[in-house]
Amino acid sequence: MAIMRRRLKVPTRLFTLMVLCFVGFNGLFLLLSGIVYYGTYSDIANREIRMTKKELLDVSSEKLSSYVSGIQDSARFVVTNALIQSYLSDSPKSRFEFVTESRDLYEEFLKLASLRSGLYSIELYTNWIGSYTPFQDRFLHPLADAEEEGWLARLDRADGFWLPAHDDPALAAGKRMVGYVQRIIGNKGESLGIIKINIPEADLLLQLAKNDEGSFFVLRDSGGNVIASALPEGLPADPSSEEYARALHGTDYTVIESDSGSEYWTVRQLISKDVFGQSGKRIQTIIIVLLSVLIALSIPLALWVSKKLTSPIHRIVEGMKSLEKGDFGVRVEAVTTTHEYAYLTTSFNRMVQRLKDLIGRLNEEHRSRRESELQLLQSHIKPHFLYNTLDLIHWKALDHDAQEISRMVLQLSKLFRLGLGNGNWYATIRDELAHARCYMAIQGYRSKFPIDYREDVPRELLDCLVPKIILQPFLENAVIHGFRQKREGAAVGVSFELRESGADSCLVVTVADNGSGLPEGFESRERRGIGIRNIEDRIQLYCGPRYGVKVKPGEAGGTTVVMTLPLIRDEEELEQWRKGLSHEYDSLGG
Repeated sequence: MAIMRRRLKVPTRLFTLMVLCFVGFNGLFLLLSGIVYYGTYSDIANREIRMTKKELLDVSSEKLSSYVSGIQDSARFVVTNALIQSYLSDSPKSRFEFVTESRDLYEEFLKLASLRSGLYSIELYTNWIGSYTPFQDRFLHPLADAEEEGWLARLDRADGFWLPAHDDPALAAGKRMVGYVQRIIGNKGESLGIIKINIPEADLLLQLAKNDEGSFFVLRDSGGNVIASALPEGLPADPSSEEYARALHGTDYTVIESDSGSEYWTVRQLISKDVFGQSGKRIQTIIIVLLSVLIALSIPLALWVSKKLTSPIHRIVEGMKSLEKGDFGVRVEAVTTTHEYAYLTTSFNRMVQRLKDLIGRLNEEHRSRRESELQLLQSHIKPHFLYNTLDLIHWKALDHDAQEISRMVLQLSKLFRLGLGNGNWYATIRDELAHARCYMAIQGYRSKFPIDYREDVPRELLDCLVPKIILQPFLENAVIHGFRQKREGAAVGVSFELRESGADSCLVVTVADNGSGLPEGFESRERRGIGIRNIEDRIQLYCGPRYGVKVKPGEAGGTTVVMTLPLIRDEEELEQWRKGLSHEYDSLGG
């Protein structure tokens, strides 16, 4: 199984296609023949079973109608009974008379109930009892009880009707009762009361289940009301609702309905689909066994062929994955004598070697070009001549007592010494801050208003290395553009912060001013100016594509520049960083 799981990882589409071809070809004839035979046999058998079930349901429905008709006849016999009519026509004159007559009525009802099997009890609802308390709680009821039970209003439309099955713990604990209600009409046409005949729901359903065990039934009266039901859990009792049809769809039951022509009941039967499937299970089992044997024989052959054909492709795919991760030393070994696979393997190895050579050459040219540009820029200014000339101007200014000019020249000399320095592209944060202070000092001399310049740098970061001249261009933008219309309260600040996140710790450099803010459309790279683009290019060149510059509006106005840089503490870490950066550019293709 472990070998199979490993092989399933090789090109899934090709592997699946091969298995389907072998297994499908061998099993196609048997599968089609089995489907046709099984389908034809099942249709014929299902029609016969359904027809038989329908005939049985019609017979059961007719028996049920006879049973129900007998209950209704009993009700009519009760409401026309002379003794009952006589007692209910006159209200009792005393408590004794009430007790005597109600006992006679009770015994009469018991006698009538005993004449009909399945009749559980008879209840009388009448105002005849007046203010007297019946001695049989579940026999006599005031008419108001019928109104509370919610079915009294239906007597306005019919003299008799069936009540749906309901729980009645006081009458019979644990049994659901179906009731038949009929009005008692006196000789003068007046309403004397109402009788309710109670029948256990199970007895009604038993009339149907006698001939068909394992099925479920729903009984409705002539008005479409559900009187009794025994349904699987989750189905509504109303078989005519759309909810019922949706709930039944996809379950293990099919539905048939009786059309026996009964005027009292409509019966719907739910038959387990297992009944229809029993006759076809044997042929279905034979087909499944044959297909299983065929598939079992086909799988080893399909796996063997697929292994032979996909193993070389798997090796090439693994080589491509290694190549995507930047491993240009990957090579794919040819393990097959098939000409096409050998050609693919050789071509892949040749392509990887050529890519490695081209990317290495491109990176070297790119690095050499940048360093040459920086050296060319530095060579345009003769540093020593420039420093000596500035020193000469400084001393001449002192000779003429021009103190301010002397200080300006001195700051400019420091600015150039720190900026041009020893030709390296990097400087310590200490020197970079000194360079920024020199620039702000010079701007302070030429500005017509004071500028508050502040620095916030932890002492332990002062000796860390960063690309040279990354602060001055942003300070220049703040002074020249940000404070153009601001004459009071101008301020600009520089901060360095160490942001630690495991092995990817970095420096976050922030230059923030309270000037006029960014012009519209500054988010576009083309609108940022050569100086800002140059800094962003230099950071990504020397530090990698993960680092760069973001310029955004300040929270309280002005402009905020955020630069992310790698944390490099000394030149040894710098050398390690450059080697790692070279591999990163290799993986990105330069």
